[in-house]
Amino acid sequence: MNQHRPITHAVGLIACISLFLFLAIAGVSQEKKEATPESCFAKLKSLKGDWMRKDPTGKEFVMLRYRVISGGTAVEEEMMPGMPDSMTSIYHLDNGSLTMTHYCSLGNQPHLKATKASTPTKMEFECSGGGGNMKSENDMHIHHLSIAFSADDRFTQDWSANKDGKSYGPHEKGEVYRKAP
Repeated sequence: MNQHRPITHAVGLIACISLFLFLAIAGVSQEKKEATPESCFAKLKSLKGDWMRKDPTGKEFVMLRYRVISGGTAVEEEMMPGMPDSMTSIYHLDNGSLTMTHYCSLGNQPHLKATKASTPTKMEFECSGGGGNMKSENDMHIHHLSIAFSADDRFTQDWSANKDGKSYGPHEKGEVYRKAP
């Protein structure tokens, strides 16, 4: 009886490892299956409403406001609504790609496109070459945006600019949370 115990343990261990590997592969496969431009756009649509931040004194203010517009074909993001330097970005699907145009307080409108690595939990946008009021990508412009979700009601944005083909200035990074109803 005891001589079969090591075999039973080995078979059980192999079964557990096999199950773990199967579940890990299935999980990775599911994330890749969900990571489409359409699923990322659906996540952006779910942001509808006001998103808050606290100033250095601890006072809460609306940092971002999202609206689903144009019959559900675009998402408008207003940064610092009501403030003199308020900026707007419009996200939409374009021929199978998730794109956005950032209407910057600098007076230009760079076009950014989500990278292939983007998922509904972490989206990366890169300047896709030019934009309105830009002679070339050498003009100072927003060049990169990363959006990382830590929960359904909390995410971080990381904006960066380029000038003369190189990263310019500090990143503008901040976490926001959904305004309580």
